[in-house]
Amino acid sequence: MSHMDVHGVGGVGIAGSGSIVDIVSIPCHFHVPSCDLFDQLFVPLLSSAQEANDLMGLRVGDDKTALRAASYLAGELLRDNSFIPVRSQITSASHAYLIDLPGNNFHAETSVFAATGRRAAMFRVKVTGAIRGNKFVVGDPLTGATLFSFSRVDAEKPDFFRRDFPLLAEESRKNPAKSAGDRDNLLNGMVDLVLGVPVGNKTVTVRIQKQAETSSVEVRHHPANSAIMTAPLAALGNLSKFIAIIGEHLAGTPGSE
Repeated sequence: MSHMDVHGVGGVGIAGSGSIVDIVSIPCHFHVPSCDLFDQLFVPLLSSAQEANDLMGLRVGDDKTALRAASYLAGELLRDNSFIPVRSQITSASHAYLIDLPGNNFHAETSVFAATGRRAAMFRVKVTGAIRGNKFVVGDPLTGATLFSFSRVDAEKPDFFRRDFPLLAEESRKNPAKSAGDRDNLLNGMVDLVLGVPVGNKTVTVRIQKQAETSSVEVRHHPANSAIMTAPLAALGNLSKFIAIIGEHLAGTPGSE
């Protein structure tokens, strides 16, 4: 390991299994061994933090109310048998969350596995946003670089964290100049993604390409490079929906599989 910070949010090492939740001013971790997927807790924890914030009428700078809100949130987690209090200094988990009610901040850290064609990559990312906000920024905790951002609406989409999130993170790491901290900037330059599209009982490998300064996206078979379809640039704004459309197109085109 390097001398850089190898422990994640709340001093948690991103390894092992399950999830760890920390609440500022609460002197313990909450271990959730049953939650191995990032999307299992992200939105529910954010909603619980917002509820604690609203019920206590928390305002920034009100430390007494923040402590009551943190205690309320901790109590809610303790009522759920999935959350196990842990007092060890550093605990490893697949995902770590830090809820900072006094600062109105919601932090999370996880490992991302992205596979495109024959290439695969695994790396850590950190997610930061306001508890009462709608924008979350994804960054590289080792370099400090900002990768992309997403909204609460994105987070609530069924396939966002399992499909879109890894692809956006990997594309932003490969092309940091294009991301510039915002997913929308991926649409301004070149895009070149190789991924699998479910078609019936098969997975068809396709290549999605957009040239710089163009307003359309080309989808081709990979590695054959034969054309499948052309779509407007806006299709890249919702990858999960776009992949579903490609799958429907392939399923309805004889011999395209």
